[in-house]
Amino acid sequence: MGPFVALVLLVVGVVVFTIAAVRVMGRGRAQDVERWAEANGWEYVGTDPVLAQRWSGRPFGIGLDRTARDVVRGNVDGFDIVSFTYTWRSGTEGDTRRIGLRRTAHVVALDALPGEPVVDLSPEGLREKWQKLFGAQDVQIDNPAFDGQWLVRTSDEFFARRALDARLANIVMLPDFHGSRLRIEGPSVLLWRPGRTDVTSLTERAKRVADVARIVLPMEKGGPRFESGGTIDGFGIPGLT
Repeated sequence: MGPFVALVLLVVGVVVFTIAAVRVMGRGRAQDVERWAEANGWEYVGTDPVLAQRWSGRPFGIGLDRTARDVVRGNVDGFDIVSFTYTWRSGTEGDTRRIGLRRTAHVVALDALPGEPVVDLSPEGLREKWQKLFGAQDVQIDNPAFDGQWLVRTSDEFFARRALDARLANIVMLPDFHGSRLRIEGPSVLLWRPGRTDVTSLTERAKRVADVARIVLPMEKGGPRFESGGTIDGFGIPGLT
């Protein structure tokens, strides 16, 4: 056996081993989620192709091969909550040369169709500070701690200021929200962060989604009804879609 053949066999062996290891780890994670659901009174669904297409703001509506797996549903404080691992590949349709690695996000959401108004809170890192320099929207609420931690973009600034009262501003400063992104889309509330489903924090994150829903959803009672369904085009807000 020549050196070249040995090298090829070695590369093939590494690839096969890697694929097998990834599949085994994936099955192990799915089993962990299923066991957690059974122990906590949630329904384990597994996969749900509809969820991957329900929302349009980041991380949704971008990339290729979008899927929702590790799906579990439960009721928290009277709110229907869904949790799942959302996966996608960077790239665009028709340009297979630029398909990137698979990316993941753990999404915990109020299980409802999205609508308006939209309020998007993202941690204010270097990227967000750079966007602000070029005119990205940022709703300030005159709370230095909050304004320094969150970049706020919205389709309705009046609603955003009503929603971001002392209660909600204090809630999103809690450690459970660190490293996460929060978005209110009418009757739907999403909390997500990079990575796969983490069952060790799922109960707390689901409660936080319910906390946010308890504050923002009643604000529309007696006013215009939420517009359910449809797509969100970004409302002219850089980086929202």
